[in-house]
Amino acid sequence: MTFRIFLFLTFFLIFSCKNDTTDNKKYISKEKMVNILIDIHLIEEKVNQLNFSKDSSIVMFDMLEKEIFQKYNITDENYRKSYSHYFFNPKELDDIYQSVIDSLNVYNQSFK
Repeated sequence: MTFRIFLFLTFFLIFSCKNDTTDNKKYISKEKMVNILIDIHLIEEKVNQLNFSKDSSIVMFDMLEKEIFQKYNITDENYRKSYSHYFFNPKELDDIYQSVIDSLNVYNQSFK
């Protein structure tokens, strides 16, 4: 019985350890994510200003979002996984959004 517990714990430890450098390669870098989110928030505001119906706005936003993904050479899946990764790492997401907010404030000031 003790051997089984030991074996289970060993198995658990081996597979629960993760290599951060390998994981980081799976996700969009923080710097790139900042730029992507800035672009996404800008197109979101542009679409909102068009005063289209909700359905038309969604279609327009989806089209423009795909263009952003092409611009940054990423897939929708890669973006969603990366966003989810940062969402569950609040410190990193906070750093990202602080940069996004700062950049959007600068952008907004340039139009005043």
